[in-house]
Amino acid sequence: MNDSLGKSKPTLESLLNDQQVITGKKLIERDRLAKQEADRQKAILEEAIEFEQRNRRVRS
Repeated sequence: MNDSLGKSKPTLESLLNDQQVITGKKLIERDRLAKQEADRQKAILEEAIEFEQRNRRVRS
């Protein structure tokens, strides 16, 4: 038989150490942070829209 001496398969531990695999906790945390950032961006946009509406000048 022909034994292959190529790369060995990486272990789960080595993939976690190289940050190539994400755990459930990290996925939940990443999702929570993304939602917080989206909420923050939405609040900024709404504040900017309100400011523009309050300070709108009528063109003559």
